Amino acid sequence: MTNHSQQQNTTSSFARFSAPERIAWLTVFGMEAVITVTLSALTIIVYLKERSLRKRTMYLVINQAVADMFVGACVIVEFWQLGVSFGFWKIHHFSEPFLSVNYVLWFVFSPASFTNLTAISLERAHATFRPFKHRFLKKKIFGVVIAAVWITASLFASIRVLYEIQILTFERYKYFFILYFSLCLFCFLIITVSYSSIAIKIACGTQPHHYGATTRERKLTKTLFIVTVVSSLLALPSITFKTCEIFALPSLTIISAGTNLRLNYSFVVLFYANSLVNPIFYAFKMPEFRRALFSFLPCRSQPQLIAPVFRLNEM
Repeated sequence: MTNHSQQQNTTSSFARFSAPERIAWLTVFGMEAVITVTLSALTIIVYLKERSLRKRTMYLVINQAVADMFVGACVIVEFWQLGVSFGFWKIHHFSEPFLSVNYVLWFVFSPASFTNLTAISLERAHATFRPFKHRFLKKKIFGVVIAAVWITASLFASIRVLYEIQILTFERYKYFFILYFSLCLFCFLIITVSYSSIAIKIACGTQPHHYGATTRERKLTKTLFIVTVVSSLLALPSITFKTCEIFALPSLTIISAGTNLRLNYSFVVLFYANSLVNPIFYAFKMPEFRRALFSFLPCRSQPQLIAPVFRLNEM
């Protein structure tokens, strides 16, 4: 995410962009914002309205959808700021406080998404290695995990608040990115170890007695593994680039300001796209979710309503 203290430099760099390129960037961010918020909100509605999906094993998945939806809301603000940089609309007197709040919220929802993906990988590992104990996990355990996810994210947001109110200097604020990047690497490490262990267990383990239930758990684990891997790969370039940018590494000084800006926003687009993969993969890989999603569409309800009418006319 761009820092609003560099707004003037960003605007001058974008002045070199052609009008079609500005429109293209604005269109990409606008479409990404709308699609992310819409799909995430639809995912939450499906999980809350479909009783068969409201299982303990899906609590963390629902929490992931909530975090992704708010990340999409941050993309809307990014879209608005990009329009300001392009000169399509003007900055109002409330812009600076509004952007400051958005940056703080971004540092809540972005770490929440990462840590929740890590929690999902640990939950899947527990379900694989301790299937009997996992079936009897209490709901409050999942509640504690979800609370820990948001508390961790709030700690990162509090550091951003200190920087916004100028209690924390920029020199010290750099170390915040070391902490943030370390958290991301730590999450990637846990995710890698968890799913690698699951793969080894499935490949070398013996056939369980409750084959049907275990098969469903494995399918869910496979789906969540794909979602986690794609999300991580989409987010990693932006995190790496922003860390290099904050610490002014030599690799970024040899490229022009326009190229630097294009790379930055390309990685930001990829970063926000990681919030899109969840509902898309759920729809394609989870039959229960797909059936519940289609049941809300008008095209599925029409035949059910028309069929009884024909039967009445035939009597």
